[in-house]
Amino acid sequence: MSELVTLPEFGVIKLTGEQSHEFLQGQVTCDVFQLREKAWIAGAHCNAKGKAWSAFLAFEQNQDLFLVMVKDSLKVTLAELNKYAVFAKTDITDDSANWYVYGVTGLTDSFTDNITESDVIFDLTTSHQLLVSKQNQEDKATDSKEAHTTWWQLEVASGRAHLYNNIIGEYVPQMMNLQALDYISFKKGCYMGQEMVARMRYLGKNKRALYIAEIDTEVELTPGQDIYREMNERRRKSGKVITSQAGNGKTVFQVVLPNDTEQSEHLFIDEESDICAQIMPLPYTLEQD
Repeated sequence: MSELVTLPEFGVIKLTGEQSHEFLQGQVTCDVFQLREKAWIAGAHCNAKGKAWSAFLAFEQNQDLFLVMVKDSLKVTLAELNKYAVFAKTDITDDSANWYVYGVTGLTDSFTDNITESDVIFDLTTSHQLLVSKQNQEDKATDSKEAHTTWWQLEVASGRAHLYNNIIGEYVPQMMNLQALDYISFKKGCYMGQEMVARMRYLGKNKRALYIAEIDTEVELTPGQDIYREMNERRRKSGKVITSQAGNGKTVFQVVLPNDTEQSEHLFIDEESDICAQIMPLPYTLEQD
């Protein structure tokens, strides 16, 4: 049995025009032309220093391109893309008003009869999905806090980063493990920030990684909040929260830490609190081919 939950924190950018694919190919980490063969892909949009402004899911319909991301990221990516769009035959707009974004937990079978050709299902894990639809399905969806919490805890635990205001422009994609989820093509041509992204891979310059951690009580953590490790009997700032979701008696969060951090280490939310977090196993491998 599946459950549908509204996700108003997501928005959609639309690119339309005969040069949209070529333009976007030169701006983002993924190979946009893979959408000719795939229903959807994932990518990141970076600044010239390779720091990510957004992490998104992309799909194509009627030769138009659509990027799905949290609205904090959308504001930045929309503005930055439009700075360069004047040099290409493409029109880039915030298309969020024309789409409804839902989270799905459980199997999708129970509502597939209501899916139309314009709907897109992103199979994120076997336990949860993202549905982007032009249909208002609020009669089938729940707005319960518990359902919203459950979806986001599954998403956080999947290790898929979403960038909010305090973390935008902070990290190169590999520092958030985006290469492990196919957000980066190392075979495509040039794009904004590619030099730094490539240096991280081929010169071994990356010394940070995203970790998933859990606290056995509900604590409100914010993106960009400092997380501490115990070193030489003192707590020291070691990383920042990416995404967090508290509820159901626990808190699940993502944090970027030095990539030599051991899973056995405990994490702390400040210098004095007794509240500590346990690092959880990643659901994917970080080994490069």
